[in-house]
Amino acid sequence: MCVLKECSNLDGFYFPTVVYALNDKEFVFQNDLLLLSKEKFGVDKIPNTYAFALVEHRQQESLRLRMFLQGEVQGIDVDKIASSKRLNKMQTRLSEDKSFLFISKICSLSTIVREFVAMRSICSLPFKDVILRASDSNINTTGLAWKVPNKLMESIENNHNESQLEAIRAGLSRKPFVLIQGPPGTGKTQTILGLLNAILHSVPTRTRIDADDKPHDLKRPREMSFEEKLYHWRLASPLTGVNPRDTNMPVNGDDGYFPTTGNELKPVVVVSSRKYRVRVLVCAPSNSALDEIVLRVLRTGVRDENDRAYNPKIVRIGLKAHHSVQAVSMDYLVERKLAGLEGHLDKQKQGIAGSDRDSIRASILDEAVIVFSTLSFSGSNIFSKMNRTFDIVIIDEAAQAVEPATLVPLSTGCKQVFLVGDPVQLPATVISPVAEKLGYGTSLFKRLQGSGYPVTMLKTQYRMHPEIRNFPSREFYDNALEDGADVEEQTKRAWHDYRCFRPFCFFDIKDGEESQPTGSGSWVNADEVEFGLLMYQKLVAKYPELKSSSRVAIISPYRLQVKLFRQRFQEMFGIDSEKVVDINTVDGFQGREKDVAIFSCVRASKDKGIGFVADFRRMNVGITRARSSVLVIGSVSTLKRDKHWSNLVDAAEKNDSLFEVSKPYAAFFSDEHLKSMEVKVEPDVFDEQMLQYGSIYGDADNPAQPMDENFDGDGGFGDGGDDD
Repeated sequence: MCVLKECSNLDGFYFPTVVYALNDKEFVFQNDLLLLSKEKFGVDKIPNTYAFALVEHRQQESLRLRMFLQGEVQGIDVDKIASSKRLNKMQTRLSEDKSFLFISKICSLSTIVREFVAMRSICSLPFKDVILRASDSNINTTGLAWKVPNKLMESIENNHNESQLEAIRAGLSRKPFVLIQGPPGTGKTQTILGLLNAILHSVPTRTRIDADDKPHDLKRPREMSFEEKLYHWRLASPLTGVNPRDTNMPVNGDDGYFPTTGNELKPVVVVSSRKYRVRVLVCAPSNSALDEIVLRVLRTGVRDENDRAYNPKIVRIGLKAHHSVQAVSMDYLVERKLAGLEGHLDKQKQGIAGSDRDSIRASILDEAVIVFSTLSFSGSNIFSKMNRTFDIVIIDEAAQAVEPATLVPLSTGCKQVFLVGDPVQLPATVISPVAEKLGYGTSLFKRLQGSGYPVTMLKTQYRMHPEIRNFPSREFYDNALEDGADVEEQTKRAWHDYRCFRPFCFFDIKDGEESQPTGSGSWVNADEVEFGLLMYQKLVAKYPELKSSSRVAIISPYRLQVKLFRQRFQEMFGIDSEKVVDINTVDGFQGREKDVAIFSCVRASKDKGIGFVADFRRMNVGITRARSSVLVIGSVSTLKRDKHWSNLVDAAEKNDSLFEVSKPYAAFFSDEHLKSMEVKVEPDVFDEQMLQYGSIYGDADNPAQPMDENFDGDGGFGDGGDDD
């Protein structure tokens, strides 16, 4: 309940200020959408007088609201307004001095407001033509490329594969927009770290353009020795006898770039010849995706121009920071600075004003070399208080964000944007079918790519066994994916000795049935749950090392199926599933990986569709979470109505890994049936050669005993160590 303090109106808009009692259960913030009513809402009671209200300003115990009470807007046409008795009653209520009202929070409109402001700012962006025309044909980057120091470039080349280097080089070209597509397991985050290393420690190539439009290196004057510099400093500073800045900068002349060994915001001097400081804003659509990058930067640091690792000054802005990155979160850094200030003010027992907090936030932002933020939060007021803008914006999971959200960090006035993502993995989540139909769900990455804008794709994958990689590479990436060195050997596991636990298997549940609980938009399939749990039980019984949530995942597109899996797991094994197995939706597994993934498709009917299981992007994510084995459970007759699922079933059939399963499901995992599915190991080619040419290596009757004492018996000469 609240009390009306005052109210003004202009052009159909009313601006009431209300006073309310603080409620710990329901906080109200700026840009929240409220429902303001004369009577309190109840389960069976809807008041006669109510209207929407937007929170324009919030103080300690009062809210300034904005309401449109001229009439009801018809549809989305703001010119069509119909009169409303209900809104007329609300106008009357707001004219009564100190009247009582009730408020109920609907949702926050902060994200929508920020996206709207970002869209309005396009006209002022230096690369607006790229966004509007989706073309780089009019961009001339001649002479603008970044120059990477030799030692650092050698390190980058040694630690990245060819497609990753291609992406980094594309970024160094300084084109306004650089698109990098990262299929599953191709080292997308590693590439982002390589970009950070290169950009943070590079300088723009200094060139001039003659009339023939050919770039030429400009001659630089000889750099003075320290003694010569000291002489000129003394001439310029006769009273002090030394340059006042000398005590604050490295002796080699660095002009203000101070990386830190930790994140305590204390600069340390490093040997550096750079004269140019770049500031980077790294964004992602979600907190979890953002913290993944922050954690990698904290663990590995970045490398300077001499290829030495250090921890740069970074700050993570926004809500819900994971505890592993708490040390660099804005709130934590502000509290640390405040603790120092409060120590100085301890005698006066003074508090810290809100304006002091704002100035501390601004100073932390200005000092940071890399700032991490979600897309939405990059439009918050804190960024408007910075003294310096960002040169580079890197957006991870860019294909998982709607285009207006992607525009939010660009409004900071950056010079170059990196969009890193994969349009054939999970799309942005759009609840409204109307918005989805009108194109709101299309990402900027996907639109630019669809318009022919050049995209660099990472092609070497290091996650999956080749048998898992084979289908998504052919189906979604034009057969472009290739395996990294030793991937097959590194993903080979003991359970591959059974055909039903090979890297890629499909289990056709012949008599499974889907169901939709009343009042729910989700689906379940109890038969697939039963079979999936029996499969898990047999796997961990034979291979106890799999009894860990870090090793095995059970995935389903539907949240109710996930809920049923967790419930049945508790009933069957008597322990919480999260302790031994990770059970989640496809969306919950984006960007993650496990040794074994059991994927439950759920949909099974004679004549119905397969719903959003038909979204090939969810299919791609679901089957590429596994490193060594992906075990798909579904109904072939139902899924084959979709083109991509039909191709998946055909691939399983050609690979001799399609299994028909009928009740009772326990019979499928009986010892006798499993024994019949043991993989026959063919004699090793080398063993055959040993038998055939035994006399070459030693005694023909005993080829395992070589004549040469240095022969190690494994096909090489040496001491039998690991390197052999």
